[in-house]
Amino acid sequence: MEDIPLFFTPSPENSLPQLRAKFSSLYHEYQVVLEIEKNKQKTTLQYQAGVKYQKSSGTNAPIISIQKLTKTFINKVEPDTLTEQISELAGSIFQPLWVEISPRGEISQLINYQSILSKWEEVKEELLKNYAGSVINSYIQHINNTINTSDLLLEKLKNDWFLSLYTVPIYSTYSTPAEKEKWIFPSLLKGVDKKEYSLTKRSENPNDTQNSPLVLIESIDKPEEFSAIYTLDSQTKLIKKIEVVIIEEQGYSLKAEIEVLKIHKKEKTESTLPKANKASFNEEKEWQKYLRKKKGFFGRLFE
Repeated sequence: MEDIPLFFTPSPENSLPQLRAKFSSLYHEYQVVLEIEKNKQKTTLQYQAGVKYQKSSGTNAPIISIQKLTKTFINKVEPDTLTEQISELAGSIFQPLWVEISPRGEISQLINYQSILSKWEEVKEELLKNYAGSVINSYIQHINNTINTSDLLLEKLKNDWFLSLYTVPIYSTYSTPAEKEKWIFPSLLKGVDKKEYSLTKRSENPNDTQNSPLVLIESIDKPEEFSAIYTLDSQTKLIKKIEVVIIEEQGYSLKAEIEVLKIHKKEKTESTLPKANKASFNEEKEWQKYLRKKKGFFGRLFE
């Protein structure tokens, strides 16, 4: 991924400008604030999440990890009900979540599915040991059904608001006039699983290396129903801030703000192998010295 240009470049297929990101620089911590209104009752959820580039897949697609770094605060209070305790423990099986990202920025597949299954067996045993009754039995059955297959689990995970807002196709072509796309998000309405929006997407300052570029998205027919601003890093084009407003109908709305708290710089690990930058360097001799050193005192003593 190191060779990906960090600016809008002509796409060879259609010669349209295309936004690309340097995912290998991704090691960010975000503050997540979700204000959800249902039936005119407002609930604010707050937590911190970490997103980190892990490696490239066989097809050179970025694999990233997503992890909650704090507990979820509801209306600024840490919930302590039995249901929340069970939910927190059960949710730990998804920490961290490893996913592959497509060139457009969308999740293409779940990477650590087998690890999640293994964690669930341990957590399930702990739940059954510490809790009893119909609530826990129902919860366990629900998790069993959810993680039945990798594809099913991934679809369920996409109902998470952070995941659905963060992994969107902003790294795609930008045309004039702005292109029309359809984005799918979780729904706030009871009985409605997903909500599809017909959107128009445009960008400002795409080539500005000093100021943060913006990606502006809104509903084509009713801009007041869906609008979003994605603020990107000027160099890497990674997401620095997301501001979203979704209004499904009277009394049902979501206002989300996801903002970078901290950007970790990748630390270079110094190799313990001997360096081959001197004219007098003898590779075999230095390698043997290195091996002897690794044996430790008693290992060298009884050579």
